[in-house]
Amino acid sequence: MKWKSIYSVFIGTIWLFTISGFAVADDGLALMKVEHGARPAGMGAAFVSVTDDPNGVLYNPASIVSLEGFAASFGHTSYWENVRLESGFFAKSLSRRVFMHGGIRFAVIDEIEQRIFPTEEPESFFDAHDISFKSGLSYRLSSKVSVGLAAGWFVEKIEAWRGSAFNVDLGVLATPKDNISLGASITNLGGDFHLSKSGAEGSREISLPITYTVGGSYRYDRYLGAADLVISDDEAHLHLGAEAALHHLFSLRSGYMINYDSKNFTAGASFTKRNISVDYAFVPYTNDLGTSHLFNLTVRL
Repeated sequence: MKWKSIYSVFIGTIWLFTISGFAVADDGLALMKVEHGARPAGMGAAFVSVTDDPNGVLYNPASIVSLEGFAASFGHTSYWENVRLESGFFAKSLSRRVFMHGGIRFAVIDEIEQRIFPTEEPESFFDAHDISFKSGLSYRLSSKVSVGLAAGWFVEKIEAWRGSAFNVDLGVLATPKDNISLGASITNLGGDFHLSKSGAEGSREISLPITYTVGGSYRYDRYLGAADLVISDDEAHLHLGAEAALHHLFSLRSGYMINYDSKNFTAGASFTKRNISVDYAFVPYTNDLGTSHLFNLTVRL
């Protein structure tokens, strides 16, 4: 494919990204909007153009086209004392052009206090759950351009209220040079849903947490730098990230997220031995919201 065609595909995706409109701020599934994966989170979630990581398909479903064989990653994230997220993602090359990926995320908030009237002690406790099932394919159009699609369901349960919605992710990845990658994606695209409960009137329509992302990354020797423009909650954010492979067994990461109320700096590290990697990310929050810790165990076969 000629250079003009390569950039036509990429610019066309950016155009779609721009005219599709901004996400509605009044959306649901809040626990599905936090940074996923220890490696992406350690790089400030600047990951739309980074390849070869099964967790990257949530940022761009076209991002696994450099994967060889099979990879699976299992993650755990803790927020404060009663919020946790568990995940499992896989990716597999089916041929030189076609790649399959999929996974599940499960988020829970335990022991939420319930009160009908102001009281010192809660009347009862309940839980809230957000679940995402998603799978898809990445396809290499040429040696320079790839596209990806993922589809699945969101399920939200709050006390006895339940709701679900079908959603899709779209992505494109261009590599004009071996050390430069450009990416764009629209994730969580779908219709509204509502929460319902037996014997009660259903909730208002709730929009999905649609996110629009465009960015690029540059690799120099053992160092990787990335920058993404992210539009979510009707606002634009800038994500910056860097990764340094200090040794073939050990890497360090850092990132910065701009235009958020309660988060900015992130950091992370990984240890790799043969085909197994252990990743960790540290994401502190301002406004006395504490710190989150992300862990991933990734196996490649």
